Amino acid sequence: MPDFTVQMRDELRDDYRVFYVTAWGYAADHLFGWFPKALNCHRDIFALLAHEGSRPKYLRERTRGERPPLVPFTEFLNDMGMTYAAIGDCYSYRAGQMPELLNIDRYKNIPVVNLVRHPVAWLEFYVRWRASNMRMRAGASDPLEWEWKTACHTYFEYLGLPGYTKDDIGIWASYQGMLQLNNVLGDIHAVQRHIAIEKIADQPETFRELAAYLTRGEAVFDQTSMDSAYSMRHTLFRGESPVECDPERLIQGWPGWKVDAFRKLVTPQAMDVYASFGYDMKELARHPVSMAPVPGKIRRPVFFASMPKSGTWLLREMLEMATGLKAYEPGNGAGAPDYENEMLIEFPSGTFFSWHSILTSRSVSLLRGCQAKNIFLIRNIYDVLLSMFAHLSRDVDAAIGRSVIGSGYFEGKTTEQCLTLMISGFTSPQMTWTGAGPLLRQIDSMLELVESGEALLIDYEQLTANKSEMLQKILQLLEYPLPVAQIRKIIAHTEKDAMRERLRNSGQEQHVTSPEHALQRNAFSQYHKEMIDLVVMVNAPRLPERLNALGLDSILHLVAEPKPEPRSKWSRLKSRWGSA
Repeated sequence: MPDFTVQMRDELRDDYRVFYVTAWGYAADHLFGWFPKALNCHRDIFALLAHEGSRPKYLRERTRGERPPLVPFTEFLNDMGMTYAAIGDCYSYRAGQMPELLNIDRYKNIPVVNLVRHPVAWLEFYVRWRASNMRMRAGASDPLEWEWKTACHTYFEYLGLPGYTKDDIGIWASYQGMLQLNNVLGDIHAVQRHIAIEKIADQPETFRELAAYLTRGEAVFDQTSMDSAYSMRHTLFRGESPVECDPERLIQGWPGWKVDAFRKLVTPQAMDVYASFGYDMKELARHPVSMAPVPGKIRRPVFFASMPKSGTWLLREMLEMATGLKAYEPGNGAGAPDYENEMLIEFPSGTFFSWHSILTSRSVSLLRGCQAKNIFLIRNIYDVLLSMFAHLSRDVDAAIGRSVIGSGYFEGKTTEQCLTLMISGFTSPQMTWTGAGPLLRQIDSMLELVESGEALLIDYEQLTANKSEMLQKILQLLEYPLPVAQIRKIIAHTEKDAMRERLRNSGQEQHVTSPEHALQRNAFSQYHKEMIDLVVMVNAPRLPERLNALGLDSILHLVAEPKPEPRSKWSRLKSRWGSA
């Protein structure tokens, strides 16, 4: 009888045959295109060209700023290349991402090399790639739109660089590329091997040695393979075009604004690293330009996301007075607002973004790309539901042209019934409300950036009880100090009575719930709490734990709950197993 015992196949016992070649993009640069094709001249090497960088242009699995996690992707490559001596990815990843893989003992010996290019030549291809819509067909503009949204426009304005419009790709892409050249400072310490692509192209022996390193000596280039590889050295491939690559001639053709911008945006430390690779940077290192910012400008774009009915208008007004910027909210099209759509996030000049955004991996990637300063405002879920009920049933936004239409839906229903519907959600010909689930998911969506230290999380109770302290925290986040007198003026201007009076004078007094219309949390029953607990379990199961770690567990409490006393390990064991 055959033995069907599961056994590991012999080839799976082998060490990994994967390698990585990192770089800051391909951008149809012939030398970067030539290198993986040259590796593929050996029949036992399978080198991919910017594979994972191209996928997001066509498949919406992730954004252009994201890559697959390195550990499973490495296992995938190893499986995919089982019939080769070595398989590797070229340029999908940056050197700074590799410690995620190399710090794990199983993968620490995987060969990695980081390829660099003269920064002036690299910048030329970077800008051309964007100006040509990254080789996308006519009418497909999503990748370029992403590049525009993740460019650091606020920082360029802060430095006083010449202005531009969205159509001036040659200007804003130059600025963004120059800023990215500083990433070499992080690359240096992320991987051990760095080499100039020009050196590989000009020195066949360097190429042969590098191929041996990447394949751990499994694929040796004989002279026939070398001749085949270098026969393509000066041959343009499909999708490439002749480009001036000589740094000196390129600089001579630069307008004055571009030279000045390079000296402002590329740090002296980064210039020193490029010089250490053998690149002549003297022309650009000469006559450094002052980095003095434009007075009164914020350094980074400001992204403000808030729960509905959590004090949005209050904090908007505080931010507007503190920064001189105006709140920007994307226009509501037909239908329900798409709070998860990252492409609605914009930072027009002189504004900060403010909406009830629900963050996704795509919007987090966008915010990281443009280096936004993130402020999140949340509130106790029961208070939000009570306030939202008053908002919907009284149609308080009708005065500002945003009527919810259908507020009569609640007529004839008891308060208890209405609060049950606010938790569960409902739909009718008059009105649709999706319930507490999206609100809880919104809070949960904010916490990745909070936990990583990339966002300031404010609770409505903190804001209203300690406005001065919260404003100081915001100004610290924005790196934008204000005189004490200005802070006092903002606090006085945003006192509840002062804001209520301004709303009354503008015909919007209903936007602030009056005491006679306000419901308290005691309007909820115990079964309402149990309904909320279930909604949390289904929509955001880790939310209680995450909020507790931040000291904000009260966000989910119906009534104030005392914090449990810390218990000894022994008492925890007794409660778990019972006393003997």
